[in-house]
Amino acid sequence: MRVDTMPAAQAPLTPALPPEAVTPELAQAVAVEGLLHLFRLLGADGAFVYAHAEDDPAAVLEGYNMLRHCGTLWFMLSAVNALELPLLKTEARALAAGIGYAGRRMQAPDWAPGLALVTKGKVKLGGVGLALLMLSEARESAGLPRLKLPLALAPCMEALSEYALAQQRPGPDAGDFHHRRLFDGGLDDGFHSDYYTGEALFGLIAAGAPAARTAPVAEALMRRGYGIEVQSHWMGYAACAACDAGLVPDTLGRAYLADLLTAITTDTAYRDRRESTPIACRSEALARFLWLDRRHPGRFFDAEQIARIDATLRMNLALQLRWFRRGQFRRGDASDRVQIDFVQHNAMAFLSYAMLHR
Repeated sequence: MRVDTMPAAQAPLTPALPPEAVTPELAQAVAVEGLLHLFRLLGADGAFVYAHAEDDPAAVLEGYNMLRHCGTLWFMLSAVNALELPLLKTEARALAAGIGYAGRRMQAPDWAPGLALVTKGKVKLGGVGLALLMLSEARESAGLPRLKLPLALAPCMEALSEYALAQQRPGPDAGDFHHRRLFDGGLDDGFHSDYYTGEALFGLIAAGAPAARTAPVAEALMRRGYGIEVQSHWMGYAACAACDAGLVPDTLGRAYLADLLTAITTDTAYRDRRESTPIACRSEALARFLWLDRRHPGRFFDAEQIARIDATLRMNLALQLRWFRRGQFRRGDASDRVQIDFVQHNAMAFLSYAMLHR
């Protein structure tokens, strides 16, 4: 006779520190350590050691992703700018080389306006969005050498923005985009990401694309609750940016952000994965909510919501420290893989928390 047995339950996920021990000073120290580790991984040719075994950057693991390349440089430049860190000449040259590595992959398609970020013969909308974020922080950075881009910085950002905006599908829904196209001929290959549209919208707003073109996109996406089901931190960034810039009605902003906050704070299955980055992405969104409230007190969140955001964020940060060591964030309990985007998302969450208190 077969006897069915239930699988053994996992031990409760416990934080590395009590949440109240996650102070702004600790958060800044973690962010800076992450930044320094990424500098160690950034080569003279502008490419990162994309992934390695924990504590052994020489144990290089295969793979590369240009979206994560651009997102990692966005974090690095954001940290340098926000913390007003002086750059050594070698560090400034490394950042410029990293931007140039992406710049060499920016090409003008013959089937769309502007510039596309091309990798392996394909153009991903999310890559263009993250390139815009990277360049928006480069624009604010002092001390970088001349950037090797296909155009000067401002025209390059305008051209990337033109490409992204041109990817809107015709029809009544302003928030529907082509996500991946073949560079040769422009065929949409049918791929869809839950995150590319949020990356693109946030990049467009950060880059200063015309409000007349970004506002309808932001409003359409937020009215239909885009990104809430997957708890998209990129839509969290984009929605907060849209609210901050007055691109959407306040009533819509409050409703959308309340729904995204409810999703993150009530469906915490992301913690059950016992991995650093799914938690970190939610932390980024929560920290951005607090950033928006600091800029517009009481306008988009009430006191109860702010208390819930703060408590959830500090718990998440305390959990993330389980997988942190010497500037590295490994994947999680089951893997010691360290990857540039693991460091990016986790360190950005800590940076954002630290900056709330400066």
